[in-house]
Amino acid sequence: MTSKHLQVKRHHHHVWGKYMKRWSSNDQDVYITTRQKKIISHSVGDIAFVSDFYRVGYLKQEHIDLIKSFSSLADKELQKQHMLNLSEFILKQFLEKKYRESNIYDKEIEQIIEAMKGNGIENYHTAHENEVQHILESLANRDLSILENGENMLNFMQFYAQQFTRTKAFRDKVKMACSGANDIAGKKISKTLEESWWFLSYMFGMTVADSLYDYRKRDIHCLLINETDMPFITSDQPVINAYQKMSDEFKPPEDHECDLYFPISPKVAYMINKSNRFPRGKVVVTEDIVEEMNIRIAKSANVNIISNSEESLKPYRKYVGTWHQKVKDSLGGKA
Repeated sequence: MTSKHLQVKRHHHHVWGKYMKRWSSNDQDVYITTRQKKIISHSVGDIAFVSDFYRVGYLKQEHIDLIKSFSSLADKELQKQHMLNLSEFILKQFLEKKYRESNIYDKEIEQIIEAMKGNGIENYHTAHENEVQHILESLANRDLSILENGENMLNFMQFYAQQFTRTKAFRDKVKMACSGANDIAGKKISKTLEESWWFLSYMFGMTVADSLYDYRKRDIHCLLINETDMPFITSDQPVINAYQKMSDEFKPPEDHECDLYFPISPKVAYMINKSNRFPRGKVVVTEDIVEEMNIRIAKSANVNIISNSEESLKPYRKYVGTWHQKVKDSLGGKA
């Protein structure tokens, strides 16, 4: 029997299953939209996952150069952390190369290599999830005091940012942005980015987390309390930019146009708003706000919007993926 640390994870979720269970009445099943816009009850174990989504790939020099170019946009200390993480994978890649060149076959070494490739990034995400389980529990119970502890806030911001950048929907947005380039150089960058996405997505999350934590006292953090009969819904892209005047034009938002919204349960959501739309602390929202946030969640979703009942999804399924389609249309259908 293969020991647990050598078991290869291939069922890579880009949205945490335990998170989605907050919309479940039996701690297992939730209501979702399918690719055909049908609404079904489905186990969280088979939602928002892609086989080998984070599988570690071989890094050529062009991949490393691209990673370093994106890393250079961060501050010096964060760049050091990026490079530390990168060096870990480069070292393992070097050791595998030397093993292959030896022409010696060792079953346990083969298992170690496969586990490293399948579990390397996935284990990072699992660690972040474990760090915030008690924090999400407190926030779902409307207790903001849990974030007065600096370590808790840091861990929550790391999870928050990764849940923004680790998803398939986010990956597809970046790919669409690159697909507009028709020249040879543009296509090469797009291909290199896709091949190294397993590392880039995590690095992007680190960078967003660093910014959110550094500006935690300047930005307005609030807990949106929903006391209406209409639940907050979530999706396969659970953290979104819900800036009220967000343009449909595909361009990076200005700093004041970033209002990161994250539904935690049907009754509670967290928002980091730079636009000063909501005050700091707990905010009881109206049904109009709940509906607005649900529409924004649906528009940013890839395939699945998620809720605790079939009826609560019906008004929003028509919006699923519409933002992606507008971007695709703006690129002349090239995405």
